[in-house]
Amino acid sequence: MSEINWPITTEVPVLWGDMDDFGHVNNIIYTKWCETSRIELFLKLWNIDVKDIQSYINSEGKGPILANINMNYKIPIKYPDIIFVKSRISSIGNTSFGVAHELFSENNGDRLVAFADSIVVMIDYVAGKKIKIDKNTFKKLSLLM
Repeated sequence: MSEINWPITTEVPVLWGDMDDFGHVNNIIYTKWCETSRIELFLKLWNIDVKDIQSYINSEGKGPILANINMNYKIPIKYPDIIFVKSRISSIGNTSFGVAHELFSENNGDRLVAFADSIVVMIDYVAGKKIKIDKNTFKKLSLLM
């Protein structure tokens, strides 16, 4: 495992239905695992409970939206297994920030099974436009790098 600070590690079970006809987990499932971990990162970033996400967005009128994800697959995963998704902020721009993920599986020990990089844009949900990252959010993002 890498020596980088990973503020979030999300544990996700591999389900039988995650596998495809080739006998390994379908590639789209890896991005769902990253999504689950990315949401955990957001909850920590804005200090909100998962059940309060919609009310937070409604009250604030702004929030994150995924713009891009790039997944790299290293080792096929099969059921049964447990996946550990490590997530962190990798970069901060004017209106967007990067999120990095490293995926490991219980059956593969310390071997990296996949990694991903994504770009998240801050938007005003009411206006439907991207917005600048404010100083407070910038500071919070910096703490999760």
